[in-house]
Amino acid sequence: MKRFGFVLAAFLLLTSALFAFDGYVDITNETGFTIYYVFVSHESDDYWGDNMLGGDYLNDGDTYRVYLSGHPTSVFDIMMKDEEGDTYSFYDVDIEQEDIIVSLANLDDSGGVYSGEVTVNGPGGDFDGYVYITNTTGFTMYYLYIRQKSKSWGPDLLGDSYLMDGETFSVNLKNFPHSMFDVRLEDEEQDTYSFYDVDVESVDVYVTLDHLD
Repeated sequence: MKRFGFVLAAFLLLTSALFAFDGYVDITNETGFTIYYVFVSHESDDYWGDNMLGGDYLNDGDTYRVYLSGHPTSVFDIMMKDEEGDTYSFYDVDIEQEDIIVSLANLDDSGGVYSGEVTVNGPGGDFDGYVYITNTTGFTMYYLYIRQKSKSWGPDLLGDSYLMDGETFSVNLKNFPHSMFDVRLEDEEQDTYSFYDVDVESVDVYVTLDHLD
């Protein structure tokens, strides 16, 4: 495990002549939260080093480019921390081959609030997006439905899974006419929670007991 601290300047001066890699990595935030810290260090280092964002923040939907130079290879470890204190870690990333898109699926085990995701294909249209659905009711959700201008709720998106209290589920939406959706959940007591005309391009769904039908 990497530690936070400073690498001795003398060591850097002595070894910099051996380092050959110069490049960058683009980090895109799709967590639904603001990221306050980004740490990038070479996979051989024992320390995370400084916050690459400095005094800036990485808002949801934004991309930040980190420039890296004077390293032996293009393989790095990357760790981020969001406004809630949850962390997202990526190890042994070859930044010459890939960039980073961070979502709730990448939450470290200590965060532990992400329960899964599903992709729903629409009838055709220009809208592609997603909505995060977080259960804060105190009950387990057994069913999740989403629709767009339809009389039918369609299939249960949770399938054989459950959405426990405190967990978040991601619904990826592809090829829909627009970003307005209705969302309904049903809990272990068969109580329902319905949300109508949700613009998923600008808001997520946080289910509380106040949303009981």
